[in-house]
Amino acid sequence: MQFFCAFSQTIELLVRMVYVTAGTILTFLSNPVNVFMVLVAFVLVASLWSMRRPAGFPPGPRGLPFIGSIGDLAPNPVWTISDFAKTYGDIFTLKIGMQWIVVLNNLELVREALVEKQDEFAGRPWIYSLDVLSEGGQNITNGSFGKKWKALRKIGSQAVRNFTSGYTLDKIVTQEAFPHLKKAIVDKNGEPFDPEPILKLCVCNVMSNISFGHNYDFDDTEFKNIMQITKDMDDVFGNGTLADFEPVFKYIPTNAIRQMKKVTNTWLTFIQSKVDDHRMNIQEGSVSDAIHDVLKFHAEMKGRDQADALTDVHVRQIVADIFGAGIDTTTQTMIWCLAYLINYPDVQAKVHKEIDDVIGKDRLPLLSDKTKLPYCEAVILEVMRIRTISALNLPHETTENTVIGGYNIPKGTQIWTNLWNLHMDKEYWKEPEKFCPERFLDYEGNVQKRQESYLPFSAGRRVCIGEVLARNNMFLILTCLFQQFTLSPVRGKGKPSLDPIFTNLVTRCIPYEVVAKERISGQTDSQA
Repeated sequence: MQFFCAFSQTIELLVRMVYVTAGTILTFLSNPVNVFMVLVAFVLVASLWSMRRPAGFPPGPRGLPFIGSIGDLAPNPVWTISDFAKTYGDIFTLKIGMQWIVVLNNLELVREALVEKQDEFAGRPWIYSLDVLSEGGQNITNGSFGKKWKALRKIGSQAVRNFTSGYTLDKIVTQEAFPHLKKAIVDKNGEPFDPEPILKLCVCNVMSNISFGHNYDFDDTEFKNIMQITKDMDDVFGNGTLADFEPVFKYIPTNAIRQMKKVTNTWLTFIQSKVDDHRMNIQEGSVSDAIHDVLKFHAEMKGRDQADALTDVHVRQIVADIFGAGIDTTTQTMIWCLAYLINYPDVQAKVHKEIDDVIGKDRLPLLSDKTKLPYCEAVILEVMRIRTISALNLPHETTENTVIGGYNIPKGTQIWTNLWNLHMDKEYWKEPEKFCPERFLDYEGNVQKRQESYLPFSAGRRVCIGEVLARNNMFLILTCLFQQFTLSPVRGKGKPSLDPIFTNLVTRCIPYEVVAKERISGQTDSQA
């Protein structure tokens, strides 16, 4: 009985204490000044907590409360991150919004992550805009690492592989795509023009042929529609959204989000229409383009490699990856090639001479000529180094608790690999800021293809499946172009700027105009 009396008294005392405390708090909060002070204290504590670096993470800039270092990155992210590396070391932690990111800045760390521990670093973080584009991570580029993703990648890789070499790509470029490019340049009649639009038309035509089996005239209505869609995609996704850094903003229906969803729907509707057309017309043993290959490989993999779990959405996303992923990056690389060869006419003269000596002008270059044109290939390799198109690579994410550079990194941590820094590392590159194609040639004049600290297409599980296709495509288009034309700066405007700008994770060239003059076989720049 005494126990129950004591218990009852204790409860009564606690209730009184709660009542008194609640009354005191309500009285305190009845004063607007006190409410303001509480809010300030709460924001201050939350701010300090948001800047608290996770235990065991590498050092790095603290950034501002809630937004981290977004303001520092805004004007020029690559330069800022490279400067951070000088201050904090080759591995540091960066805060973007509420997300802590580990940045790797040298070859040893990148190789440790992407090659030696490739499965542990093969994840892809959730980014709102990429999630919208990939329909919830249902593609190769943005899909979660696992058995289903491996099946997707296998199908995509097999489809791309059929168009990377030999007669097929030669025919697509030299017989179908390049003639349209040449006509567009000749029609300029020696007047200045911006080379980016017509180069993009050419690349898009190559990818349309590979993906859909269709070669377009540049003024074709459907082709113009395709180009408009790709332009809208670049414009909308190039700006990104706040939701990419602060997920809560995805619930706010801003104009940027509405436009992103609208253009994505247009894009995927177009891709699905091409897939549907192929399904209706596919015949056993008849494979002529990547869509046919994807459908064929998917059917062959039924019952194994998780292919039964692959839906129409996955098929559509694989095709979208193959067609769209390399158009902008390939175009931008070639824009940089033109800019450098205009700035370095002596290099352009060597390119002309090598093409003239090996091929002449009676036929267009072929992939079988690649080993005979080492200087031309070295020029492309050097441009991909000195102006790395994917300077910061696409972000990775750790799939399990792991270690990198001696630091313990938990599962789900976002990882950035600074490829720009790799390609500008003085430990591996002599005078890295200097444009020097010869650095890729050995003493016999042959291409050194295995250069240390050279990863323009990344490495490991997430290495670009279109690497060989992109390199061969650029080689054919550029050698055909410089076989036929001499490119010069516009008189009175100066040479193209070689200062990069960074948008949508792509290293872009400041727009410029060029003058193109048709060459006579054996004619050098000095004679032009």
